[in-house]
Amino acid sequence: MSFVVVARAARAVVLSALALTVVACTPSAPTTPPTAAPAAPKPTTAAAAAPAGAAAAGTVSCGEFASQGAGGAPIKIGSDGSLTGPTANFGNGMKRGIEICAKEFNDAGGYQGRKVDITVLDDQVKPEIAVANITRFLEQDKVIAVIGPVNSGNALAFIPKTEEAEVPVIVPISTSVQVVYVDSQGKPSAIYGDPGVKPRKWVFRSSMQDNFQVETILNYAKTKGWDAIGIMNDTTGYGTSSKQTADKLIPAGGFKILANETYNVGDTDMTSQLQKLKAAGVKQIINFGLGPEDANLLISAQKVDYKVQFSGAWGWSDPLVPQLAGKELAEGVVTVASFTPDQSAAAGDFHQKMLKAYNEDPFPITAAQAYDATRMMLMALSKSGPDSAKLRDAIENLDGFKGVTAAPAKPFGADRHHSLEGKDMFAATWKNGELVKAN
Repeated sequence: MSFVVVARAARAVVLSALALTVVACTPSAPTTPPTAAPAAPKPTTAAAAAPAGAAAAGTVSCGEFASQGAGGAPIKIGSDGSLTGPTANFGNGMKRGIEICAKEFNDAGGYQGRKVDITVLDDQVKPEIAVANITRFLEQDKVIAVIGPVNSGNALAFIPKTEEAEVPVIVPISTSVQVVYVDSQGKPSAIYGDPGVKPRKWVFRSSMQDNFQVETILNYAKTKGWDAIGIMNDTTGYGTSSKQTADKLIPAGGFKILANETYNVGDTDMTSQLQKLKAAGVKQIINFGLGPEDANLLISAQKVDYKVQFSGAWGWSDPLVPQLAGKELAEGVVTVASFTPDQSAAAGDFHQKMLKAYNEDPFPITAAQAYDATRMMLMALSKSGPDSAKLRDAIENLDGFKGVTAAPAKPFGADRHHSLEGKDMFAATWKNGELVKAN
């Protein structure tokens, strides 16, 4: 098998909230690479195949972009992500989505008979290791493209290298606007749509950008007649930047923010903050955090008998939420999704592929967004051939795309390097321990 997996992640996710020190979508890590990055980690396994059954037939298959030919040396693509550490659940979902797509493509012939080798390196949620991984990909492996990462801070650390090398990147998990967009001075921009903001030339995204997540939640709130909004966010770069986006979009959407409260990563008791929101008359809390703290919010609300509608960014979709808080407390929490197994025939089929390949699909959206990122890459490769510059242009001009998420047929354009906008996302909710599309 030509799919190479490096540094397999532990299957068990660390459940301790105290261990979660970095947010998967956050730009809180340094935004510039360190001057002396350590050597990239050595592979712990090599030439590992996706489990049997990963290429099961279905409504969508990456094999449709394959072609027969004389063959030749493998075409190399690199992938960086957190396979261990606080956001390993995001990274392992990403890895599995990439695996399934790559296997389908290679089993059907690859590119003119040439296999695609996708090497996945673990960055351990550390920007200096992410930079070392990318350095290896560019200088040693000579990759034509990169898929990843999980953490926005890691992306911001290594993107200067991929931009300088003129190698295209598709980001399947990270959600910060700054990863994909820059201002008129070429500096990372936190606000999409501001005058002068434009996409980085070599970076694209299949994940849900922060500003559109807020937009989706507000649109759903309007359909339900929800009002009296309060904001909660963790104090990481992710939580802070997301709140800044919300502070701009919520009033523009005709809502009033009654109160704001924050919490730290690792906090287990948020009763004090919740009592303040309750006293302010807040009936809907829009929260920006990740699984363990999200679960602790639900537990804390129960302690003070605060019956409030919880909603917010896709951290709520982490399966740790019902695992830690219990599915009864998670019931009815509303989040944002680009994928749930029940949203379409293609989504349901992909979910079945995951179950057949791995006997589980614990964090479906992460695998689905990574599958689509890889699918976009291979669809473009089938048109451009293994040349980075031509591949970049083919990605930007993709048309007729069909994925397992809600990505549109024409996912990108010259002024748009994110595939999902508010209209392509939807509200999802926990129901009996399963994340499903909200009515």
